[in-house]
Amino acid sequence: MGVIKILDETLSNMIAAGEVVENPASLVKELLENSLDANSNYIKIAIKDGGKNLKFIDDGKGMSREDLLLCIERHATSKISSKDDLFNLCTYGFRGEALSSISAVSKMTISTKRKEDSIGYFINVSAGKITNLKEVQKSNGTEIEIKDLFFNTPARLKFLRKDSTENIRIKEIVLQEALANPTVSIILTIDGKEAIRTSGNGIENTILELFGVSILKNLKKLSFGYVGNLSLTRSSKDSIFTFVNGRPVKAKIMEEAIIDGFYTKLMKGKYPFAIIDFKIDPKTIDVNVHPSKKIIKFSDENKIYHKIYDEIIVSLNDDKNFTTGIIEVKREPSNFEFLERKEKKNLEILKINDIKIDKKIIANENIDNSKSKEEISNSLEINSQPRANQTNFIDIDNRFKPISTESKKIELLIETPRPVKELEDSDVFEPTQNIEIKKIDPISPFKVIGQFSNTFILVEENQELIIYDQHIVHERILYEKLKEQYQNQKISSQHLLVPIKVSLSSKECELLKEKINYFEDFGFEIDAFNDNDFLIRSVPNLSIKDSFENVFFEILEGLKKVKSKNEVIENMIISMSCKGAIKANEKLSIYEMEKLIKELHEIGEFTCPHGRPITFKVSLLDMEKGFKRK
Repeated sequence: MGVIKILDETLSNMIAAGEVVENPASLVKELLENSLDANSNYIKIAIKDGGKNLKFIDDGKGMSREDLLLCIERHATSKISSKDDLFNLCTYGFRGEALSSISAVSKMTISTKRKEDSIGYFINVSAGKITNLKEVQKSNGTEIEIKDLFFNTPARLKFLRKDSTENIRIKEIVLQEALANPTVSIILTIDGKEAIRTSGNGIENTILELFGVSILKNLKKLSFGYVGNLSLTRSSKDSIFTFVNGRPVKAKIMEEAIIDGFYTKLMKGKYPFAIIDFKIDPKTIDVNVHPSKKIIKFSDENKIYHKIYDEIIVSLNDDKNFTTGIIEVKREPSNFEFLERKEKKNLEILKINDIKIDKKIIANENIDNSKSKEEISNSLEINSQPRANQTNFIDIDNRFKPISTESKKIELLIETPRPVKELEDSDVFEPTQNIEIKKIDPISPFKVIGQFSNTFILVEENQELIIYDQHIVHERILYEKLKEQYQNQKISSQHLLVPIKVSLSSKECELLKEKINYFEDFGFEIDAFNDNDFLIRSVPNLSIKDSFENVFFEILEGLKKVKSKNEVIENMIISMSCKGAIKANEKLSIYEMEKLIKELHEIGEFTCPHGRPITFKVSLLDMEKGFKRK
């Protein structure tokens, strides 16, 4: 007699339920997607006891008496009818296993009514068996109530997490489905308390309702979704929401495209906030990979990657505001101000030209009140010039010249509508007894005010105070130039009169021998001296602020952590840029600062290669708030 036999239907249904209903969150996902497939505009979910007891209400199409009896049978579905339909899916469900699996491990009731029917129907199912069927008065749509989930599978019940953890999982599922369906109003209550509510008034309203106004105002719109600026970075990938044709999915290739699109804009270990809903021909994807339908396969992953990656790169390029932090001054309004704002909601923001000089402040600063505004302005400009008897020398890419401020000449910065000749690299300031007026090109978008703590460059731009980190500014400039030189094979080397001797460990020796060709591509010439010692005979022909020995060891240390060719090259460029850049506590002249900022604006990148922001800003309005002018 054979030992193989067909399993009992009840047992096979319980096994199938284990694939579809892993936990209460997966149950919520299946029921929610059924309601969405039924063209519901309103869905309410009430959860209790960590999802072991719950109720679903929707205003969808509903079911007839015959469909109600069939819906709890395995592989009973209205979504597909042939194998061709399986590869052209436009619905969430298609397996016909959800209600069958759920009813097999719970006590379930379903009441439903179609618009065209005058009466609805009610069914009671326990452990997969129908115990009651009757007619009921009901509004259009379907209501499903689940009690005692996994009551007949104690092993599954035992491995559920505590209620708070299961509630978090359920909330995550509902949040994802709400983002994928912004035109559907979805309400989730957990133990009687409302956790999620969306109005169904579009994606931006949904984002506002789910995440708040601070998230919405820091998002950048793309053709297929939104990405957040640097203020929204996270320490995990949990805030990367990926959808394909409105279906929440786990697609590694999409996540990689998003993260790579932010390259050099995010610090190590940080991930962007993104909501990406990619539309594609259903015939080019396969969602029939896993019973949960979370995993998806593309017929052309490379195409998907580049479409997402390229648009993110283009959208973020030259967008300075995207990488600039904002200092917001918060001040509680007085009772009078509160009443005034309540009556007049739209306050006008003062323009900088409309701000008048307070005579009391002028008196406190020992300035003669009889002076004209022009004289006061000129006095302030004179005071902002560098003090005499100071000589600064900063060599940036061999282009900055020695600048001597040992002079009796005073420059007044006055805007004029007439264009003037731009300063050349060879221009130097000659001592003179006369006052010379230097005119600024009105086309220039910024004005360098000065340097703070010999580290930060203060710039006035579009009625905002922009603060630049001079080291990161120069580091980004060097990074872009080194990358271009490497790509064009234009990195030259200079021979050292006295070679630099370096001693390495055994592992470092093996690593150097393996990667020696990369060093040669960047202008290094390195020879073996003995077993553990090497001689650096030539170095890149670059202006480096640090010693080339330190640069060599930093590059070598970085090579221990990378494997691919692109990572090796990128790591070397970043290391050389960092070591070659101007350091903090290094005094710069106005001319040098202007040159740095101008070059950065030409590049259009406002993060360092490590992802740190280069700038942050203080707006005129925030200044006025801070001084209680507003």
